Amino acid sequence: MGKKKVALLSNITVDLVAAKLRKKYDFYIPEGFDTWVQETINPESGLYRESPDSIIVLLDGTEARSWKNEEEGFERISLWQQALTTLIDNISDIPVFVTIVDFRENRIKAISERKHSPEYAYVWYKFIQDKVEKGTNLYVLDIADAIADAGRKTCYSNKMWYISSMPYSREGIAIVADEIDKALQAAFSPRKKIAVLDLDNTLWGGVIGEDGLEGIELSEHKEGQRYYDFQRQLYEMKMRGVVLAIDSKNNEDDAEEAISNHPAMLLRDADFVSKKINWNDKASNIRELERELNITEGGFVFIDDNPVEREIVKGECTDVTVPVFPEDTSELISFGEELWKEYFRPLRVLAEDVKKTQMYQSEIKRKHELTESLNLNDYISRLEVSIDIHRMTPGEMDRVVQLCNKTNQFNLTTKRYTKADIQNIIDNQNNSIYTVHSKDKYGDNGLVSVIILIDDNENIRIDTFLMSCRVMGRKIEEAIINELALANSSKQYLTGEYIPTAKNKPVQTLYERLGFTLVSENEGHKRYKLDLNNYTGTTMDMFKNIAFEQ
Repeated sequence: MGKKKVALLSNITVDLVAAKLRKKYDFYIPEGFDTWVQETINPESGLYRESPDSIIVLLDGTEARSWKNEEEGFERISLWQQALTTLIDNISDIPVFVTIVDFRENRIKAISERKHSPEYAYVWYKFIQDKVEKGTNLYVLDIADAIADAGRKTCYSNKMWYISSMPYSREGIAIVADEIDKALQAAFSPRKKIAVLDLDNTLWGGVIGEDGLEGIELSEHKEGQRYYDFQRQLYEMKMRGVVLAIDSKNNEDDAEEAISNHPAMLLRDADFVSKKINWNDKASNIRELERELNITEGGFVFIDDNPVEREIVKGECTDVTVPVFPEDTSELISFGEELWKEYFRPLRVLAEDVKKTQMYQSEIKRKHELTESLNLNDYISRLEVSIDIHRMTPGEMDRVVQLCNKTNQFNLTTKRYTKADIQNIIDNQNNSIYTVHSKDKYGDNGLVSVIILIDDNENIRIDTFLMSCRVMGRKIEEAIINELALANSSKQYLTGEYIPTAKNKPVQTLYERLGFTLVSENEGHKRYKLDLNNYTGTTMDMFKNIAFEQ
């Protein structure tokens, strides 16, 4: 796969910032200084011709030092607002990142004189946040916060501003480039799914087996607060879809005593999807977690204070990400922020993300149920599975787009669609998009499947058929095809195809298993049809309920 193309729009010279990232991204930068507004309002500009994969609007507030008065400042900000509104109206199908601006106005003022920059910053921030909350494709790139952390004297260079209209120092360029890179990673790279955590000297200070409940460092003040604050960050990650698990060499009773009863322990049993507290090697525990949760190594981040344990996991589980734990534990709070930005931060948190831990906990219970079942039909019956199949509602759009772009294993064609693509599909009355929700006695799995159907006159073509891997192997796919085939009995054929990828081998013979006839095959790319005139349906009485709304 080639490098992603990124349009970098700005009111400053950005060549040195882009140079830091050119090995990873191809950049489109408009010609001329501060021409980004013209780029957005001219439909023939290079911005629209280039068809970028993402857009960065990097605005800097250094120019505020030359604004003559408050009126000029707010006029300038209003112009930015108009340009940005035009941009996201014209390009609504790719992520657009825009900066929170660090305004640097003229400081030759008496102590009592009013400062404009807080007002400028608030008006700009409020405008952006309103757009974000309305569910547009606009996302915040908080350069101002990164600069505040590092310090203005570190990040800015007056010399660079006067020489080249680029206000950042060498350090500032690196910081801005890093923030842009992390935002683009959230847009383009798969996010990690699970943080696997050690206990001793990781979630608390000291060794629980030696120091006892009252001897470990963990409190809401002083020395123990560093661990409490780190737990707070992990909890906030969990509430945004990160799954937490424990992998600790410890006496289980001692560890459970701390987790359940320590007054400053913020993360409790319910916050962990699984706990491997034993004397096994930690790599083996991670492999066991893989099997339990059906998550590949690439979805794991292993967090442990012990460098020996980290090296063993890196050697045994080569796809697991193993960050360096801070030697100075007072830096744990910064470490937590970096974990979030580097590995876990998504563009947007959906309702399904918030329920991830509960969903995985329920999945472990379902697997236990499987071991006690006579056969697959008995297993489905014991789970009391209900399925709801209906046309996509507007509120499901974000989840549909998310599934289209991250589902790999159960995905017959692996077509990637943006929100605009999905809207174009449903705008054609001959097309339909169905979503499938499933639940059972252990909980609600949420929206687990997407089927895009294209009406080809006498036939119905399955353009996209995907399903979350967490519900694979429960015959839900059979129920879906059965209902869709019966609902389209006036057509001649239901057609589909399998386009092979490195990850979708689990469904390479799915259509054969569902009763389709193979029409053609070329280098693994297979086309199928199902004769609807002679389709009589399949018994699905192992399900508690199947609701279908056409």
